[in-house]
Amino acid sequence: MEDVETAYDIMEQLQEIFGPKSAQASFEATKKYVNCRMAAGQHVHDHFIKMKKYFLEAELHGATIDEKTQVGIILNSLAPSFVTFTADYFLNKLDYGMTQLLNELKMY
Repeated sequence: MEDVETAYDIMEQLQEIFGPKSAQASFEATKKYVNCRMAAGQHVHDHFIKMKKYFLEAELHGATIDEKTQVGIILNSLAPSFVTFTADYFLNKLDYGMTQLLNELKMY
């Protein structure tokens, strides 16, 4: 690859060498965030970061997850102690981005 000029070209060649993204890898990555639940006593920031890592992993394997969907998935994965927060979010039709969601969860 010495004659390759850009990082994009390197990635294209690696994709040709190693083939397309595996459907199984995408499924496994998606399964992680779908099945993830916040443990009792776990800090909300740690849970949030774990979920973001799962979303990134799924996206690296070809999944497309918009921010609104990510927010919904995180809200549904929270511990029962956040049920009031989650109900308030949905009943008041709030529309937080990921950064605002994390800040609001920390304050709650």
